[in-house]
Amino acid sequence: MKDLKNYKSIHVLITFGILFVITCAIITILNPISKPVNVLNITFMVLQALIGLSLVIFSRKISKKFFHLFIGLLYLCWSIFSLFTELVFPFTIKEVWPLFGVITGILWFVAGRIKYGRMKFGFVIPSVTLFGMGLWYSLFSFNIIKLSYKSIACSLGPIFMVSIAVFLVLFFLAQQKHKELVFTDEETGVFSDEESSFRSELEDED
Repeated sequence: MKDLKNYKSIHVLITFGILFVITCAIITILNPISKPVNVLNITFMVLQALIGLSLVIFSRKISKKFFHLFIGLLYLCWSIFSLFTELVFPFTIKEVWPLFGVITGILWFVAGRIKYGRMKFGFVIPSVTLFGMGLWYSLFSFNIIKLSYKSIACSLGPIFMVSIAVFLVLFFLAQQKHKELVFTDEETGVFSDEESSFRSELEDED
């Protein structure tokens, strides 16, 4: 019963974190970073960082769940990055938004690495996809590529997609020799342990 209360509490924290993400995004859009610092926005970012830190500690000490660890790292790193963007970097949300995808891709891989202690194919695919797409859009948001996005999407877009495909093929060939890179039969997916915990919670409630 104590574990059930812990899980309910952590779900409440996750919900509040999502609300803080949405609220910060709305405030940032309505109040561009070039304007004076918004105290309310910074307060929400700090609260979100504390929620993220709590989730990371909870995942490491109690639940041992990938999802809790990933969400905690996501809240924590997004908040820290947002604070630096708000207080230090002279960029607007229109420029930095793709970097949130880059951070997400990195953290997905890091959480999987921490969870299983080794690289897993199931974590690499979404990590590379999010990281690559974030970098791709950053080239345009930071005006590094000054051509129109439409012309680049039609010309270099296919090359970008082929590059990802080639990487995945090479990684597939590599994991044929290194079986530890893929999930075993007991590990049907990155959220399998979360599904088990949810089922056990429901059974305890009954």
